[in-house]
Amino acid sequence: MELKGDRRGLHLLATDLSNEDGLVDDLVKTLNARHNFLGTAAIYLEVNLPLTPSLFQRVAEVFSTFPNLTLKGIIQTDPSSVIPLEAKKPASPPLIVRHTVRSGQQIMHQGDIIVIGDVNPGATIIASGDVMVFGWLRGTIYAGQPQDRSRHIYALRLQPAQIKIGDVMALGDGHGEKPEYAHIEEGTVVVQSWDDVRLPEVVTLESKNRRMERRASHLSH
Repeated sequence: MELKGDRRGLHLLATDLSNEDGLVDDLVKTLNARHNFLGTAAIYLEVNLPLTPSLFQRVAEVFSTFPNLTLKGIIQTDPSSVIPLEAKKPASPPLIVRHTVRSGQQIMHQGDIIVIGDVNPGATIIASGDVMVFGWLRGTIYAGQPQDRSRHIYALRLQPAQIKIGDVMALGDGHGEKPEYAHIEEGTVVVQSWDDVRLPEVVTLESKNRRMERRASHLSH
């Protein structure tokens, strides 16, 4: 892989690799060879592969083994396609999803994700912030990506196939029958009862605004 710098920062170029396995192998070799030279650099990884959740996860896992380095983002060869990864606080408002997330669907957002509906088996959600599911959570959920362990995953029925908070991963056991939330304690995913279940204000305010807009539109006609 080549290194270059521009006004946004330092870039690792992986644009001549045709699959994820080759990219990950080359990334590990490059960082092993150059991490002393790179010091505490913040790095963008530039690729010509689709920006999939699998790529997101595997690259973040490689960087987690080099704690002095920061993965700033993954960029496709199209410079407008960027997944920003470095953020301790959400960089944008919560993404509100008002439908069931079905198998094969993938939702990624730099911030919190709130789902008003179920997350079915085979669905994937990746957020840099918290994830709240007001329904049945049975898919794969990543919160606090790539390395923010302070984030939480909430659900009315927490039965995930897999969850990951920051760089800590756990498999679901299929036993969640009541509102619960997952968080990190001493490097381990811990599940506790979610006692204060309520829709966030951003959701109720959005609903109120939508009703007012519909009413105004109706009166104008």
